Amino acid sequence: MINESATTGKGTPHSNLELEVCCGSWQSALAATEGGARRIELCQALTLDGLTPSLGLLRRLRARFPHLLIHVLIRVREGHFVYTEDEVAIMETDIREAVAAGASAIVCGALTADGDIDLLTMRRWITAANGVPITFHRAFDEVRDPQSALEELIELGVTRVLTTGGRLPDGTIATSAEAGIPALRKLVDQAADRIIIMPGCGVNSLNARKIIDETGAREIHGSCQGVNRPSNHHNAHQGTQSEEVAAIMKALEIDNVV
Repeated sequence: MINESATTGKGTPHSNLELEVCCGSWQSALAATEGGARRIELCQALTLDGLTPSLGLLRRLRARFPHLLIHVLIRVREGHFVYTEDEVAIMETDIREAVAAGASAIVCGALTADGDIDLLTMRRWITAANGVPITFHRAFDEVRDPQSALEELIELGVTRVLTTGGRLPDGTIATSAEAGIPALRKLVDQAADRIIIMPGCGVNSLNARKIIDETGAREIHGSCQGVNRPSNHHNAHQGTQSEEVAAIMKALEIDNVV
């Protein structure tokens, strides 16, 4: 297990901000590291908003990049975040296996049918992670009371929350981190360094600095996607662009040393 404490960015100057690149394939992870990323969220099936990646992919990346922070998404299926007992148990096993395979952190989230944090499920998953940091993912955007939910996650010992800002005063959910800046600012203020608020969704090299500056967040999350055309493939594929990763790193004045 890798200690990620040096890159949490809590209460530190701009030079210690952190970019987390969402990678849904081996190629995207390579592009992220080529662009200078120090941390990735590893998943698959980004067209389904991300599912649990294969252990083979995780192990290969860990072997190739021993110092890269690899945060592993645990999500058994697409759709809502209210899970059956069987689904909870499957993800509990996936968490244990991901940790054993070298995950630096676990990314997960579960809700009740009423739109609250599923505390029982989260406690099981936190126990399964055995001390590895936990990120509560964008299921947070769907909670009915973001302020109360944030306090519950703090009490659980969750390390960070990935969110667009969640529900806005008019009851709608922010469609991007930039659209959710006012809500994100409130969450950062409420968190008061007790938990990390990580804006995500729609982040790019043109708005990353604005989001950071106007929310007070110290970390930011993006897929940095574009069309890559590798010379040994006939067809273009959608994935992380190393140039976009580097551009965001430059905008945030992040040292690109892994």
